[in-house]
Amino acid sequence: MNPFFNFTENSGIITGNLDTLGSSFVPEKLPHREKEIEHMVRILASIMRKQRPSNLILYGKTGTGKTSAAHHVTKLLSEATGPSTKVIYCNCQIYDSPYSILVNIVNTIKGDTEEQIPSLGWPLDRIYLELMGLLSREGGALVIILDELDKLILKNGGDSLYVILKIIDDSVRTITSIIGITNDAHFIETLEPRIKSRLNQESVVFAPYNADQLRDIISYRLKGVVKEESVEPSAISLCSAIGAQEHGDARKALDLMRIAIEIAVREKRDKLTDREIYEARDKFDMNVVREAITTLPLHSKMVLLSTIISQETSNGQITTGEIQENYRNMAVELGISPLSIRRISDILSELQDYGLLTSITKSLGRYGRTRFFRTNGEISHYRKYLLEDEVLSSFKGSRMVRQARFDSIDQDEAEKFLGNIRDSKPADD
Repeated sequence: MNPFFNFTENSGIITGNLDTLGSSFVPEKLPHREKEIEHMVRILASIMRKQRPSNLILYGKTGTGKTSAAHHVTKLLSEATGPSTKVIYCNCQIYDSPYSILVNIVNTIKGDTEEQIPSLGWPLDRIYLELMGLLSREGGALVIILDELDKLILKNGGDSLYVILKIIDDSVRTITSIIGITNDAHFIETLEPRIKSRLNQESVVFAPYNADQLRDIISYRLKGVVKEESVEPSAISLCSAIGAQEHGDARKALDLMRIAIEIAVREKRDKLTDREIYEARDKFDMNVVREAITTLPLHSKMVLLSTIISQETSNGQITTGEIQENYRNMAVELGISPLSIRRISDILSELQDYGLLTSITKSLGRYGRTRFFRTNGEISHYRKYLLEDEVLSSFKGSRMVRQARFDSIDQDEAEKFLGNIRDSKPADD
């Protein structure tokens, strides 16, 4: 029997669409953002008087409602002004260059009725002139939302914003304004003076939500999605408390509630309690590195722990020989038969493939070629995850060795290599 048929029955909890709990959904109302919305409306209201408003820069941590507020306010503006106002949204993680942003603006204005500009192949000045031609014919107002604006500057420098700001000066018949959204409170400080002077911005700061505010937001978004009596109040309070701990992130709190509802549906439970919230948190916060380490075979864990110990006792210079010797000492202490040198070498390669270790092969003159190893994450985290293993938890520390012959050989090259790895290693979470 096809297992999907087990989930065809309607849930006794859900009455609406869970998409309304998603980050892309913009509700009709944004609880506890009334002050920020009113500020934005007052600034953009200049468009109603056929005057150019200040540009807006929205600051705040992830999940504080910046993007939702921008969509909400521009939707209200479009309703008030009609089709004469065009709103174009650009996420600067996707449209990450002046070229791609201009192409997106032009093609959005053109819609399906005119020939679209290709994503590649046109010179930037040609696209800019095409946009100016469109704006001179269209008139009205244009609001450009640049989400993750700091990412555009980080990748392309300040000149990328200069190109966008020039649209405002050159679009004579069209009132043009920019809404920039960023998590970086020091964003303006990174800009050159000539760009700051053109920006002509007013700022709106979105403070993190507290637990009470998140509870109101979750309760509002749950209306029409689930049966009211099917969600215990304590579950909503717990969900909001977890979100408040994560810097007041409403997005995480809502995602947590959505996952909890899906767990209740999958398990055919008729009520959502604290239990489902805790289960959802475990799934939401699953540490991939921890999962990768704790699911390794025992000998792979031993080799990785040997690498960590060798790294600590050898000031970062870790050779295959040191790892093998410490592994064998560990096996003796734990009463486990050690693997062969070749199998240990294979495991080291496998740990590299998992991204847990980094290595480089260096020539050491008359001593031949050898591999230097280093962990790719925090040693303390790796150790903690490894010692969760029942067998390794009894490990007290064997006699560590260090191959002293490498201490004075190619010291500068070894330190340079290890420094490069330290600078480039990814975070373990």
